[in-house]
Amino acid sequence: MINNKLSAFLNEGFGGLLTAVISDIKQHIVSLRESGVSFYGYAAMPPDYATEFDPTSFAVAFNCESDIDEENKKKPYYRYSVDEWQNYVHDGFEATNAELKSILSEFKTLTKQQDDDGAVEYLAPSINKTLLNALMSLRNDGTFEGIAYVVIWISDSSDEIINQSAKSLNSAEVYDEYASEFC
Repeated sequence: MINNKLSAFLNEGFGGLLTAVISDIKQHIVSLRESGVSFYGYAAMPPDYATEFDPTSFAVAFNCESDIDEENKKKPYYRYSVDEWQNYVHDGFEATNAELKSILSEFKTLTKQQDDDGAVEYLAPSINKTLLNALMSLRNDGTFEGIAYVVIWISDSSDEIINQSAKSLNSAEVYDEYASEFC
């Protein structure tokens, strides 16, 4: 059971995080394109608060067609499983990580007032919803133009945000291919 202050905090939408994610990812995409990298897939990788309680571990991954071994090119698992991708980036997301740190600090302050050690289960869905909104904004404004597959990915997890983001951020065809392996 969460208290009213914590509930209000979790439902406020984390506008600073939304802005930071949009800005950091836009800068990263521009940097990749300016360096001539051509990629088909892009994943936002938030911290998994169930297993690692590090608020400053936001990362992204991207994959190029050339990163998939020839014998695996037609297998959805190798195309859509971010765990199989070659390119992980942990640097350049300082604004996002600062917002995550601020959110976690406020969350800890609010949860000190209750006796529920399991309260962290409420934090991840609120953060992930904000991340999905940021990625949807980037998809809609053309930042992800030419990128066939965009997802929120948490390694070794069955968190519902993975499938939800795959469905919300991609064409029906790409989602169907993804779902043939993961749903």
